[in-house]
Amino acid sequence: MNQISFKKIGIAALVLLLLSHVGRISEFIRARDFGGILTLEPLRNSPEEGRFLVTVALCVLAFVVLWSLFTNRK
Repeated sequence: MNQISFKKIGIAALVLLLLSHVGRISEFIRARDFGGILTLEPLRNSPEEGRFLVTVALCVLAFVVLWSLFTNRK
């Protein structure tokens, strides 16, 4: 007989709770103004060296995330 772990029960309860409040969550996200946060617009006013460093940092971050996703597979 398979045993059900409390971790699986907790995850299922969390998913059900989030699904029951999806309308309120989506309304909350729509009410926030993320226009200036989720863009790279401030980089246009920065010097070229700053843009280069931010671009390199974003590329390194993407590489590290992808590397960790592909190498930690067991």
